[in-house]
Amino acid sequence: MARITRVRKAQQRYATKPVLGEDGQPLRTPVMGKNGEQKTSKRGPVFMAVTVADKTKPLPNEKCGKCGVEIKPGDPYKHISPKSGPYGGRRLVRCDSCPDWFVWDYSSSMSARVAQMAYNCEQEIEGCEDPESVKSALSSMAEEIRELAGEKRESASNIEEGFGHPTSASEELESVADQLDDWATEVEDADVPETDEYTCQTCMGDGEEACSECDEGTATSTDGTGTGKCENCDGTGRVQCSECEAEEDYVDLDAWRAAVQDDVSIINECPV
Repeated sequence: MARITRVRKAQQRYATKPVLGEDGQPLRTPVMGKNGEQKTSKRGPVFMAVTVADKTKPLPNEKCGKCGVEIKPGDPYKHISPKSGPYGGRRLVRCDSCPDWFVWDYSSSMSARVAQMAYNCEQEIEGCEDPESVKSALSSMAEEIRELAGEKRESASNIEEGFGHPTSASEELESVADQLDDWATEVEDADVPETDEYTCQTCMGDGEEACSECDEGTATSTDGTGTGKCENCDGTGRVQCSECEAEEDYVDLDAWRAAVQDDVSIINECPV
């Protein structure tokens, strides 16, 4: 993850100009390596120009890369500079009110893509109310994983066509694709708990009865609050208590979703 730098108050930005020495030439400072010695290149010792802000040339205010709002002097904001090459990376800016970056916002690596798949699946599961919708979310993620596996196989094929024979690189890509396919199957086949494992939280379970006589429609609640008939429990063995106001009260969906997240943790266990 790229390190996020948070700035309490944005400052006016200016173009830079070189600092001139007594001889009128731009000043330069040597670039030192970790070993304490000056870095060198094919052209010789490496120097860095000494610059200073040119107050006569203000730069335009930056804009939030998420919502597009202009970040004016005095506004709080944040920025990251994910490394994209040997000489550093691009600068990404967001206003203080926008969410922080996810790794897939600035990286297209396989690990970033896999993290996005898992996050999207978790977000979808958070809105599910039955096992079928969870299964649908898992199937969608499995399909995305298989698409990624297909890309790896295509890359392996391109390498083999280029060299005219398999290489260690192409074999590694094929291995990654196989592991991704196996993972997709595990995600798709993950066990999902039933919602009726959870009881009414409004009445703390007093409104539920393991009704052995529901088929005849003569169920009686054990706490004496009333008589339940099959049309009320719909054959599930649940009877309406005096405090339950809505059918959704019979199921603790938050507890069920938490159990689902535990049971489908495979979505965060990419093998490669």
